[in-house]
Amino acid sequence: MRYGAVILAAGIASRMGDFKPLLPMGEESVIQNVVRVLREAGVQQIVVVTGYRKEVLEEHLKNASVMFVHNERFAQTKMFDSVKLGLEALDAACEKILLTPADVPLVRKETLQALMAQKGPCVRPLYHGRPGHPLMLDHRIVPALKQCSGREGLRGAVEELGLPIQNVEVEDEGTVLDIDTPQDYALLLHKQGGRRVRMKNQLVIGTDELFFGPGSAQLLEMIALTGTITAASEAMHMSYSKAWKMLNQIEKQLGDKIVVRVNGGCDGGYTYLTEKGKWLLAAYRGMQRELKETADALLEKYFGTTF
Repeated sequence: MRYGAVILAAGIASRMGDFKPLLPMGEESVIQNVVRVLREAGVQQIVVVTGYRKEVLEEHLKNASVMFVHNERFAQTKMFDSVKLGLEALDAACEKILLTPADVPLVRKETLQALMAQKGPCVRPLYHGRPGHPLMLDHRIVPALKQCSGREGLRGAVEELGLPIQNVEVEDEGTVLDIDTPQDYALLLHKQGGRRVRMKNQLVIGTDELFFGPGSAQLLEMIALTGTITAASEAMHMSYSKAWKMLNQIEKQLGDKIVVRVNGGCDGGYTYLTEKGKWLLAAYRGMQRELKETADALLEKYFGTTF
């Protein structure tokens, strides 16, 4: 039997304040943990659905033998749209398919194998009464699932098709542990065990006042992607007024315009980054990348991997 998996990694993760798939978990990143355990469980084909920071994630997993599919409208669509893209990309020969978010890295191999051994159309783990991840689908329901609207997400699509959900009781807390906030991440590290040294290195730049950091960079990226401040702020779960306040502060400190808003027209107007805005974002991301590489090398030099 051939097994497939879809890892959903298109989200923005504004509450976390960091790019969740690349967060360190032991000697690997969060998403590397997910990929490795899927392989150990016997999954032959893995599709990673990307969205936010697509290039960074593809570079990170370039040697992982996974397939990528990009959700170009990740900021405007929901997770179910990524699910359908991932299912479409999978080899039709995959008879059973595991669906999992990229931020659930502590599921055990044995749990995946227990799910894969079931015969129902939809199978999910249940940890002390709590449904968890991943969800396993029989390939025969995929064509119908891809035709669903997804207005109520994957759960709504399953209900729309009248598919029974089979629960498998597991003693695996990892099935219900995901990363939405820094507190969630700290809890996962604690559950993982070990005393591996890690470091939080957050780049914030400014002149007489600090004004540009991870949230600011994410806002500019989302404006460039969506074409409007309204859509960008909604995608980041941020108020419209807060987004404008951030932009005004950046422009005040920088002494130059970073966005231009065009009103009217049949589409109701749009917003785009100026050349200065594009330069600022590219310079920040480049410095952030090099700073991480240097910091990782220094951490290894002075602390090693464990206490």
